Amino acid sequence: MINSLFSSLSGLNTASRKLQASANNLANVQTPGFKSSRVNIVDNASGGARVAGVTRSPSQGPLVPTSNPLDVAVLGNGFLQVTLGGGGTGFTRLGAIKIDGSGRLVTADGHPLIPEITIPGNAQNVSIGPDGSVSALVNGQTQTVGQLQLAGFQNPAGLNALGNGLFTVSGSSGQPIFGSPGTNSLGTLQSGSLELSNVDITEEIVQQILASSQFRANASAIRAADDMTGTLLDITA
Repeated sequence: MINSLFSSLSGLNTASRKLQASANNLANVQTPGFKSSRVNIVDNASGGARVAGVTRSPSQGPLVPTSNPLDVAVLGNGFLQVTLGGGGTGFTRLGAIKIDGSGRLVTADGHPLIPEITIPGNAQNVSIGPDGSVSALVNGQTQTVGQLQLAGFQNPAGLNALGNGLFTVSGSSGQPIFGSPGTNSLGTLQSGSLELSNVDITEEIVQQILASSQFRANASAIRAADDMTGTLLDITA
């Protein structure tokens, strides 16, 4: 009876984690660049199950055009590199880019891109090509003023999530491989677009139903075990 009780308790825990992950996916269905996550469950040798980790889906989200020519969507493999507030390096697929007060290309949250690109103050018609080249009209002539790079990972699903579409390297992600878009098996860029969330609403609803059923079944098993224990105690009293 004790083993079945612990098995049901572990079932409650795994079902709860599944519900949390699915709820987070649904909450971010409109978040550009968001990647859906799934809870990995493994069996315990002593019975029951436990959460082994959370895996993010690397699948491409749909693209949507924007009114900002500096916005870029990564088509295929790769992440943009940014400098984090503490000086570390972060990675993101959310290519909402703007020019800050110092002329640098930064993300919507103000993180400078790596390598750092500064747009001349008198530049006009700044654009980003599929290969990451940044061009602008300077003194009446079109010039290349910078080059975006992407970072690829052997296991992008293993990156450490910071929130707001930012990630850092982890032991399971592997070290980044850098290169210009279109090289080193990296994707290309589509300017004037953003990648939307890859969350599948229908799939998430199904996951919610399955996890809720699992939660209720294990809760019922625990109540039944509790009633049985109470009955046994009454008999032996």
